[in-house]
Amino acid sequence: MLLEHNVVVKDPLRIGLRFASCYPNLYRSAMSSLGFHIIYDFLNHQEDVYCERVVYPYGKSLETGSPLKDFDVVGFSLQYEQDYPHVLKMLREGGLNVRKDDREADDPLVIAGGPCASSNPLPMTPFVDLFLVGDGETILPKFLDKLNELDNPSRELDAFLEVEGLFIPGNKVKLVQVDDMNDAWRPIKQVYPETDDKEFIPAFGRSFLLEVSRGCARGCRFCMAGCLYRPRREANIKTLIRTAEEGRKATGLDKIALIGGAVSDYSQIEELCSELLQRDFQITTPSLRVESVSRDLLESLKESGLKTITIAPESTWRLRKVVNKPITDEDIQRTMKTAFDMGFNVKLYFLIGLPTETDDDINDMLNLVRDLEAMAPHPNSVRVSINPFIPKPHTPFQWADFSLQDVKSKTKYLKKKLKNRHFKVENPNKSLIQYILSMGNSNLSDVIEESSQKKISLGRWKKLTPHWTMESEFPWKNIDVGVTDEFLLNEYEKALHGDTTPWCETFGCYQCGACQQIRS
Repeated sequence: MLLEHNVVVKDPLRIGLRFASCYPNLYRSAMSSLGFHIIYDFLNHQEDVYCERVVYPYGKSLETGSPLKDFDVVGFSLQYEQDYPHVLKMLREGGLNVRKDDREADDPLVIAGGPCASSNPLPMTPFVDLFLVGDGETILPKFLDKLNELDNPSRELDAFLEVEGLFIPGNKVKLVQVDDMNDAWRPIKQVYPETDDKEFIPAFGRSFLLEVSRGCARGCRFCMAGCLYRPRREANIKTLIRTAEEGRKATGLDKIALIGGAVSDYSQIEELCSELLQRDFQITTPSLRVESVSRDLLESLKESGLKTITIAPESTWRLRKVVNKPITDEDIQRTMKTAFDMGFNVKLYFLIGLPTETDDDINDMLNLVRDLEAMAPHPNSVRVSINPFIPKPHTPFQWADFSLQDVKSKTKYLKKKLKNRHFKVENPNKSLIQYILSMGNSNLSDVIEESSQKKISLGRWKKLTPHWTMESEFPWKNIDVGVTDEFLLNEYEKALHGDTTPWCETFGCYQCGACQQIRS
């Protein structure tokens, strides 16, 4: 039995709506997801709603042990395409048919949100009734109002088209998001486990999750989140300090995990960390952008007890210009030298298989990795992770291809040449499957369903590999995330020529469409 603090207790018989918030990945990932906490806290603040959590591989809630079939609404958070088969396993475990056409009128309404639901939900449309495109706390109030009006929601789906941000295949939808971070939902009584079992300790450990910003407009051409969630919106520093203090009272947690699209880009990051330290908080953070890492920030993180920082050079200088991340080798070396001088370990993330990449680029990347490793005071001070580049919807690289053969040969070469004991490379076959699920259509339903019950051969997956051209009509054409196709195409053409687009927050507006959508 897992002991958790701050679990919401309501009497299911005395409320009007039972909502199952489902995370199709392991508990430790679920409880590290701020979005999962936001949905739980937001819904349970509604007097007549009881939201319970269900995490993979189970089909029953953590709160009452109720199976999914007993709920009115079953909502999934789609963070990663690889989790799609897990959704089906959970539905099955919870006593429901996986396909929406096979479910009964009195079965729960099955909905989904999260980045994958906002970018390309088409592969999951045979299994899910409705998709939330954008931020949950913005869409859910009107969704709940509409739900209360209907006698049989799963048989009256078209009525939900009146709600902004709800997507039903065959219809158009605009992404809806929190425009002002003052309106963002901040869960204070966050649930956390009391356990020594590593399987159940969240990725950030015993931490209070503090959201400093949403969105990023740096313009990295491979980054789906950077295109979906523009523009960058910051929380007020006073609000953040107050939230941290209230969170400590409600949870007893002294460690703060800073959450955001680009945490180190937060305009008052040094001041925020300094304030938190003065109030005896520890601080941890996900990866940092080399451009915005200062010595002051590293000193605050060091004082807070952080031992490892993560940065993503991505590739060589030439390819960094292709992906629009124009940090120089000198920038990277300077940041790493400062980090090593201060006693930090460093994790490095690289990509292979990027558009225009050549064998010379791979060798140049190897030389860069060796140079960076040579700076380390100890072999254990640096870890290198290399992942195949995967094209994503709504990015300039949605027109790029994924070549399994190319990625496999480069992976094999890198494994042979790199001797770092902490060198890790993602399995190319898994990357191909992620590419198919990211860029595919509803014709993937059979293979997704089968893969939720047994292992599917790579050959079967390969036959479903999409090959989009400049003339293709994308499956996600009806989802308007704000950024225009014209802007994305222009960025793709600039990438092929190695031209960069400076950061709009310092250079000025490029009319990408995202800010115009918010103002309209």
